[in-house]
Amino acid sequence: MTTASYDSPTERYSYKSAMIDSLRGSPEGVQVGRVNLRLAEKFGFCWGVDRAVAMVWDAIRENPGRTIWLLNQIIHNPKVNEDFLRERVRFVFGPYASEGGFDGIRQEDLVVIPAFSAEVEHMNRLQEIGCEIVDTTCPWVEKPHRRVLRYLEDGYTVLIHGLRNHDETRATCSLVESKQGHFLVVNDMEETEFLCGFLLKQEPLSAFQEKFASRTSTGFDPEQHLVQLGIINQTTMLASESRAIAVKVAKTMLERDGAGKSSSNFRDFDTICPATQDNQDAVMSLPDDMDVFLVLGGYDSSNTRNLLRAAKSRHGSYHLQSPRAIEGNTLHHRDPQSGQEVVAANWLPEGPVTVGLSAGASTPDTELEAVIRKVCESAGEELSAQAVAADTPQS
Repeated sequence: MTTASYDSPTERYSYKSAMIDSLRGSPEGVQVGRVNLRLAEKFGFCWGVDRAVAMVWDAIRENPGRTIWLLNQIIHNPKVNEDFLRERVRFVFGPYASEGGFDGIRQEDLVVIPAFSAEVEHMNRLQEIGCEIVDTTCPWVEKPHRRVLRYLEDGYTVLIHGLRNHDETRATCSLVESKQGHFLVVNDMEETEFLCGFLLKQEPLSAFQEKFASRTSTGFDPEQHLVQLGIINQTTMLASESRAIAVKVAKTMLERDGAGKSSSNFRDFDTICPATQDNQDAVMSLPDDMDVFLVLGGYDSSNTRNLLRAAKSRHGSYHLQSPRAIEGNTLHHRDPQSGQEVVAANWLPEGPVTVGLSAGASTPDTELEAVIRKVCESAGEELSAQAVAADTPQS
């Protein structure tokens, strides 16, 4: 199989939208009738995601009639994964999994590794089958893996700020265990504060074991494996929280070990993806005069959820999974507390309204265009190519 080289972070290789390209980089927004549309400066497909998706389309085009598998969702976006399903691509794991999973893969098949990477045991099994493998792992996901290996070589336990069941973190944990190392996963600052209390002997062992029962490596011994810690982040976490967690642990290690030992017992390395950071910064730098703020992306997309967290101070912030979420003045969105989809009625105010928008790194530009059109329709306005061109600054 021959695959094109996708080496330009500024190119869009898949799911392009001329409208979104026109709107990109217009800080004053675009006025469509009574609606002022404000897009974050950075949003949508990152290079690693765009590259991975384009590689799958290459594989489909270059292998007509051949059985192609995705190890799991290529990215956390329903539209993209469903498009691949329609092309008869099969999935080994996840919500789109084919019955039988691994048992259905044959030597003559082609298997694609998602952008999040894969667990070591799954890679080993694919190699045993002898099938062709196309690895779309994002280079920014490989960065924490390299750091993990350095920590393990020096005898450190890997402290991961991430979501234990996220594909990327599962792959990292698998890498640690494959090297007979140890890890501990913390989801957020609240869990980090508990961990720090335990490090200072302010929390009992039984409480620690209960809280982190499913988020430590096999045979984890807190007395032994919390002496030296090296921290990394799942690349799509909220960057400000990851930094705060690292600072908190560093201060705790200093208090526990003293200045002499803490510098050798704690290592810190920021592994947040630059695109994740840029998208979050862009959301936080938008003005505060928006009436509604919409974030578009898969409900199981970590970076999209964290975009909403970055925008939490905005009035009327909603996480939409697809353009289908908008039905006139009714909006289907993910409640950040319960994680469930809920319905908001009368979400779009009457009269002049400013609507801010951003999209997760797994969200195609074409989906964001569809949402923008739905917003305008809901306001009784029509977004035409001419209107966009007239309102968009020319370079």
